[in-house]
Amino acid sequence: MKVSLEYLYHFCCDYCGSWWSRADIEPVSGEQVHCPRCGKLNTVDAIQTFRNAARGSCLQKAPDPHVP
Repeated sequence: MKVSLEYLYHFCCDYCGSWWSRADIEPVSGEQVHCPRCGKLNTVDAIQTFRNAARGSCLQKAPDPHVP
């Protein structure tokens, strides 16, 4: 059996509070990312580990529906 690991990064918009995920593309501090919901430009301040992020993050609410 072979096992593959996938990294899943969760982003939370500083402006509208929506969150979305991106797989396998590691963000870096200072990277600018557009929110897919409101379109505002956000800057990655820090990347939290799973243990830290699970305690107080945008993951405590359901994801927003897909916006075309």
